Amino acid sequence: MACPGAPCRTMPAGFPERRACGLCRAERVPRGLVLSCVAMRIETQFVRALTLAVLVIAAPGGLLPEAYAQSGNRERTALPVEAPGDGVEEQGGGDDRVESLSDSTRVFLAEVHITGLDPGRLRIVRTEVAFGIGEPFDPLRMEADIERVLSVLEREGLPLSTASVQMIERSGDAPDRLAVTLHIVSGPEVVLRRFDLEGARRTRPQLVTRLAGMKPGMKILRFDPERLRRRIEGRELFETVGLPVLRIAADTSAVVRVPIEEGPPGAFDLVLGYLPPSEDGQRGSITGSGHLALRNPFGRGLTTSLRMNRLPDQVTSLDLSVAWPFAFGLPLGLEAGFSGLEEDSTYGKRAYRGELNYDLAPGMKAFAGFSRESTAPGQAGVRFGPAGRQVAPTAKARFLGLGVRLSLLDHTSNPTRGFYVEMNLESGRKERTEYHVVGVDTLRSRTLLEQQRLYATGRWFAPVFSRSVIVAGVDASVLLSPEYDRSDLFRFGGAATLRGYDEDRFLGRIVGRALAEYRILIDAVSYAYGFFDLGYVDRPETPDLQTMQGIHPGYGVGIRFRTAAGLINMSAALNPESGPGDVRIHAGVSFGL
Repeated sequence: MACPGAPCRTMPAGFPERRACGLCRAERVPRGLVLSCVAMRIETQFVRALTLAVLVIAAPGGLLPEAYAQSGNRERTALPVEAPGDGVEEQGGGDDRVESLSDSTRVFLAEVHITGLDPGRLRIVRTEVAFGIGEPFDPLRMEADIERVLSVLEREGLPLSTASVQMIERSGDAPDRLAVTLHIVSGPEVVLRRFDLEGARRTRPQLVTRLAGMKPGMKILRFDPERLRRRIEGRELFETVGLPVLRIAADTSAVVRVPIEEGPPGAFDLVLGYLPPSEDGQRGSITGSGHLALRNPFGRGLTTSLRMNRLPDQVTSLDLSVAWPFAFGLPLGLEAGFSGLEEDSTYGKRAYRGELNYDLAPGMKAFAGFSRESTAPGQAGVRFGPAGRQVAPTAKARFLGLGVRLSLLDHTSNPTRGFYVEMNLESGRKERTEYHVVGVDTLRSRTLLEQQRLYATGRWFAPVFSRSVIVAGVDASVLLSPEYDRSDLFRFGGAATLRGYDEDRFLGRIVGRALAEYRILIDAVSYAYGFFDLGYVDRPETPDLQTMQGIHPGYGVGIRFRTAAGLINMSAALNPESGPGDVRIHAGVSFGL
């Protein structure tokens, strides 16, 4: 029975035909009594009859509203009732029963019946809400369980659901066992109208809508704020992403409001490292790298990265990449890049690459790529090695690759829980042209080599104690080829690959490390840490290198902290092969632009 009145507090503002009557005014039950719940929409004159028709249970010191009626905004309402007098009498109403129990009686929840849900959603609710079956009946626990039921239904795409306790009655013949009947009204389906961004200055709502995997006009079948936040944050376009909030209008259309902190549109990172003197008498040296990154400068998700490294032994590398998610309005991402390496006057290597990626699921991405590589010898590369082969032959190679990336992290900037894994397998053909000595003659030969490359990385984060995190991980790179050249091998060692060793100290066809870190959190982005790396290198024979295999541990401490100037990262690392004075020190600072 509906009656005129002010809009009901338990329904979304402006929702049609939602009016309040006496059913929406919370009343307190007299002290010492816990009265059963009845349906919201019972006419007022039957409230007392149906209330007394169930159980009157003693509850010293406790108060329970006569009924619960929960809805999308999680407010509680109660039926107005009058306390029974000293005697309990049966009202007209068929088989309704009334029983009087002593104040010392304890009652237990034996059954919870749920009506109004389809079998699939009923199974989900039963799995996620326990209801305290077999435990003493607690009205506050029941109210919290109803809250959880509605949270589950909101996540399943029914944010306008309402829940009411229709009846509390004796379960079977046991006087101290209760059976509760909970009725769910699912409400209409909700259609997405748009995304609203809170705190955004450059980012367009259309970009975030696509990042969330949604589009205007679609039915919201499942709304999980935490999952949605992780999906938006996973692209690493924003500093932080808050929990999205679903707002529903009178016409059942929905607006998703997302708090976003964009951060600066660009950043410049400068890292300097000190390498101690080597055993062969070389003096200590300074290494450095600079990284310029533009992140979402125009609000469309475009990112650009330019990195230059100056390494020992006159080695210089350059890497440039551009990424565009949802290129040309399609659900596909494009990435293009260029990398170059000059090793003194031995050889120079250039690589052009492209990638096409697609989001399979939240946090899961598949990608396909290609690369074209060329190697040209320098003055020192045309000389012959001990085996009579040219040290750095001319080469051209083409590769095709497939990969997958899975990331389930609570935060991307400083994770405390979750994991990510990435694997990429490439296959290609290399055409090599070289000179080699046969007897007293110098011959020119051309060789085709089938090559395969595998890249894999993984990290696992888990919180321990109140402000500590442990990190475990693995990195591996594998190259398979009938023959190897120096320019084919992976460069390994240094702050980014194997801490405690000189930058690019090792070359190998198989390189990898297992790592462990213990982090003490200082704030949202700052922490101090200790680490241990265990590296492995397998180097094949090349025209100027001999085979080598070995395990190389490294360890040290570091700190990353935020200052007014930017984010600063400092570390000191050692390895057992050197003395305690041979510390590799790295310091870096990141400036916002």
